[in-house]
Amino acid sequence: MCGIAGVLSLHEIGTHESGRVRLMNQLLEHRGPDSEGIFATNHVILAMRRLSIIDLAGGKQPLFNEARDIAIVCNGEIYNHRVLRADLEALGHHFSSHSDVETIVHAYEEYGVDCLTKLRGMFAFALWDSNNNKLLLARDRMGEKPLYLHRDEMGRLWFSSELRSLRAAMINPPSLTAEAFNLFLTFQYVPEPLAPLAGVAVVPAGHYLELKPGAIDIAPSPYWDLAQVHEDPSRPIAVTEEILDEACRLMGSADVPVAVALSGGIDSSLVAALTSRHYPGQLHAFTIGYKGRPDTDERSFAATLATELGIGFTEVELATEDVIESFPQLIAAMDTPIGDIAAFGYYSVCQAARKAGYPVLLSGMGGDEFFWGYEWVREAVTRNEVLLESKSGKQSWWHRLFGKVTNQTPDFFGVHDELRNGDTWSRALMPLEAQNKLPAGFWLDQASLDLSLPMHLAVSNLLNRTWLRSNCLSLVDRMSMAHSVEVRLPLLDTNLVDRVTGMRNDGLVDWNKPHKWLLVESLRNALPADVLTRKKQGFTPPVLDWMNGIVKRYAPLIADGALVRQGLIDPGRARGDLSVFGLSFLYKLVLLECWVRLHLEGQPSEELIATVKALA
Repeated sequence: MCGIAGVLSLHEIGTHESGRVRLMNQLLEHRGPDSEGIFATNHVILAMRRLSIIDLAGGKQPLFNEARDIAIVCNGEIYNHRVLRADLEALGHHFSSHSDVETIVHAYEEYGVDCLTKLRGMFAFALWDSNNNKLLLARDRMGEKPLYLHRDEMGRLWFSSELRSLRAAMINPPSLTAEAFNLFLTFQYVPEPLAPLAGVAVVPAGHYLELKPGAIDIAPSPYWDLAQVHEDPSRPIAVTEEILDEACRLMGSADVPVAVALSGGIDSSLVAALTSRHYPGQLHAFTIGYKGRPDTDERSFAATLATELGIGFTEVELATEDVIESFPQLIAAMDTPIGDIAAFGYYSVCQAARKAGYPVLLSGMGGDEFFWGYEWVREAVTRNEVLLESKSGKQSWWHRLFGKVTNQTPDFFGVHDELRNGDTWSRALMPLEAQNKLPAGFWLDQASLDLSLPMHLAVSNLLNRTWLRSNCLSLVDRMSMAHSVEVRLPLLDTNLVDRVTGMRNDGLVDWNKPHKWLLVESLRNALPADVLTRKKQGFTPPVLDWMNGIVKRYAPLIADGALVRQGLIDPGRARGDLSVFGLSFLYKLVLLECWVRLHLEGQPSEELIATVKALA
């Protein structure tokens, strides 16, 4: 695990590019505090900061093939590296380390770009092939690890794991786009593949780029297509149980201590139960609680399960006043703006894990998204299938389900009033010039269903690209990396996603069964019955108290603030009565104001706090 940065240049690399890349790399130190490495040739520089997880002494990057004409820097983990290593050694390859990343180099030597299909893990890497004068950039299938790009006017392509690092390569001060302003205040995140900043692109999940000096405008190519996967659907429970057990075994393996984020619900509980089977006495659990123990506090459930599983247990309590006070520090750690109030929980549990000496943390994230844990998502599959297949009675069916009359176009997010309000309210704040950059319905265009796919896959793909990837995965990456912690997600194991989706493509219909039916049935023998029937809460905080306190404290920054200076809020509206907007919208607005101040204007968090006190 690490952060990576670098540049590919049409012209010969000079001291300017070298200095910029070194600065970019320094800005990634939190992602990799253990070591750094740089590889440079006439036209490319690859840099990295390493968080040592596998082969602590021998896995320093960059890593090379035997002839040292292929070099790689990689952020992530390859969970099937031992199997890959054995296969490649049988084909005559010689390894210089026990690093999981070195398997990518030799797999590329053997299979070319097709090596990507053999990697089971999370990754974003840059590989330089000097024989072909080619740079390969690639990102994992689910999008767990980020990779940003910036092309400048001098024929250079800069890349990095984080925006804060990439900004160091940009000559002109970066700005938040009107599109990002609208989308963030609508969704609470900016859906990929859009990026928040002008002049920045995102390498899409499951894609790669093959680039050469002077040919940097190549579009990303996909190497993964869930529409093409197939699997016999006759044994869904047995297959799912087998893959989940293997995923927890692989992801529980490391050369450093491993812990689990345990909320007490089904998803994290099953990860803890399966992993502890393979590593008895080695796992430790961390959980979040809230001062006063509100109904959303699941510490007692998590503690009971930890005792039953025989694993260590640490609880972290969050108080509302501390959350409000530390808000600027949280946003400073948030490389991309994400308005999910759960950020405090992820930030705090990763901080506690690192302080206790656990740089690897397993999580149950992905269970709800992949196993139909959201009722409205399950309804969306059925509702849109009806709209596509039925020639009559569409409107009355929709009216019975949602109590309203609307259009008959298959839709996903449009049923949410809060999202529609976000779009309307964000436009109302914008100056006319900024409004004119946004066509009507822009937010729905960026989050529309691909109706060429089966409906189950269209809904799942859209949910993964938007909510899962742009909110959940981005959030857990930034919050964990702020504390130099690697989070692993067994419920998003690529073999699991491939094979379960393959069964759905070939006839398995599990979205109309009871809540998370396939997951629950697969683990029925691994968990106590009360855990399997408990309603999901996760790290669910006292939302209203936190949001009200944060908005009250930091909203005065908006008048004559950074978003006004960016040309995204009309000055008159910024100084007007903002209480007409909903609380969650105001929370997103305050967060974005603080994010622009801290990340784009370079205001230190201490200075922001002083400004707030002066305005009080």
